[in-house]
Amino acid sequence: MELPIEQTGFSHVDNAACNKNVILNIVRDRSPISRKQISQLSSLSIATTKRLIEELLVDHLIIEVGQTNSTRGRKASLLQLNGEYCCSIGVNIIPHALEIAALSFTGSVLYEKKIGGMEPTREAIQPLLEDGLKQAMESIRSKYSGKLLGIGIAGLVDINRGIVLYTPNMTGWESAALGPQLTERFHTDVIIDDSVRCMALSEKRYGVARELRNFLYIYIAKGVGSGVLLDGRMYRGAHGVAGEFGHITIKQNGNLCNCGNRGCLEAHVSESRIIEEIQKNIASKVHSSLSDRIKGKNGIGLEAILHHAREGDKLANLTINNASDNIGIGIANLVNIFDPGVIILGGEVIDTFGESMMGDILRVVKLKAFNNISSQTSIIPADIESFAASRGAATLLFEKYLHNTQILH
Repeated sequence: MELPIEQTGFSHVDNAACNKNVILNIVRDRSPISRKQISQLSSLSIATTKRLIEELLVDHLIIEVGQTNSTRGRKASLLQLNGEYCCSIGVNIIPHALEIAALSFTGSVLYEKKIGGMEPTREAIQPLLEDGLKQAMESIRSKYSGKLLGIGIAGLVDINRGIVLYTPNMTGWESAALGPQLTERFHTDVIIDDSVRCMALSEKRYGVARELRNFLYIYIAKGVGSGVLLDGRMYRGAHGVAGEFGHITIKQNGNLCNCGNRGCLEAHVSESRIIEEIQKNIASKVHSSLSDRIKGKNGIGLEAILHHAREGDKLANLTINNASDNIGIGIANLVNIFDPGVIILGGEVIDTFGESMMGDILRVVKLKAFNNISSQTSIIPADIESFAASRGAATLLFEKYLHNTQILH
């Protein structure tokens, strides 16, 4: 079934700037595309469409990339955005690491680098952040002629002021005016948005959600969060912090969460809690072939748990199954509330256990969610795995340049 592509409200008034922006967004979403198709989708006359496209070609925002395959009549030229016109940089700040990515106007990756090994404090991270951005800019300038639109940062923030509100598992960032500081340091535009919303934006522009107007992106790794796209708009909530999926309660008097409450989903399915569950059971003399790994220098990780589960270890399998059930309960609640049509699952827990988890998650969602909704809901893995948040953060600058307020506000 063909999924509906996001539409924009168009004006018939020949406002050149507005209508050029309409054309750019259509070209972005549908390229390669002909002038006639653009005219039909924009509701602009073919004469107006051709005139504005010529201006966009002269300004190098779009380029011609071949012709239609029609065997009848004159072949039409096809258009797409000019990837050399501009670029942007995105950064994802996570405990002990930075992920930096730069994208061209068409979303192609110009630069990627992960910087790790630092303490999870602002004092340790911010100097490396500024140095990493400087290196990224120097690398881009050496091989790319397009202008830099700015920097996007993935974090939990007050979007309008660029102030960091809260960073789980990291200290010193609360109320940090990171946006204004970076603007002053690099003399460029800086946008900061929630990291999981940035991941959702990556899927919207470059992954499995390109043709979707409604979906939930759910991230399960060291933390748990969600990005919500409803009717083509990124939902942010009254205070800009919607999507804290990890802090819905799934167990009364359950595990203590970092937020101070008990029974939060994150306290039962995050990467660290899955590992802790294994360690706690082995300490209680539950037999497992993972015991030897715990005694070793490297301890255990998700990959080791998956390996032993495949080898038939009962504790490893039980732990994965319990996490899957809890994730399914949480997703069922969201399905009942939002009726999103599509749930996209990402993060290290899903990336590692995906095949082992997906069947149980689907089973629990169908069991717990309202059947009329769950039967029409697809649950699929994310397409963008590496640098998803930093790529989404970089894309924020393109959304701003193209005036996509439904994504930014």
